[in-house]
Amino acid sequence: MTFKWTDELKQQVIADYQEREPTPENSMQIVQELADKIGATPNGVRIVLAKADVYVAVGAKKSEKKEAGEKKATGGTRVSKEAAHDALRSAIEKAGKPVNDEIISKLTGKAAQYFTELFN
Repeated sequence: MTFKWTDELKQQVIADYQEREPTPENSMQIVQELADKIGATPNGVRIVLAKADVYVAVGAKKSEKKEAGEKKATGGTRVSKEAAHDALRSAIEKAGKPVNDEIISKLTGKAAQYFTELFN
């Protein structure tokens, strides 16, 4: 069974994450705890947080958190292949279409990001 994100759940995860005041040192631990709490994958949680421009990447300084939005506008952010595949699955499910994991697993990360943008 595939995890189902709702808008309310996304907002709750974002609020819970920000409430814990993430830093580069504790961000991964917070993501893992939130994922465990709701039964999602850490990458799925990370995608939601990254799309909301609140995710603090490991190794990033607090000032870089705000700059992430600027990098996104120029296409400079980097997403793992697995995270791109998770985002695509989520976008397909949100559109009410069936997910074919065999095909998605063969896509490159860039291709998955492209198709995710088309669905969104």
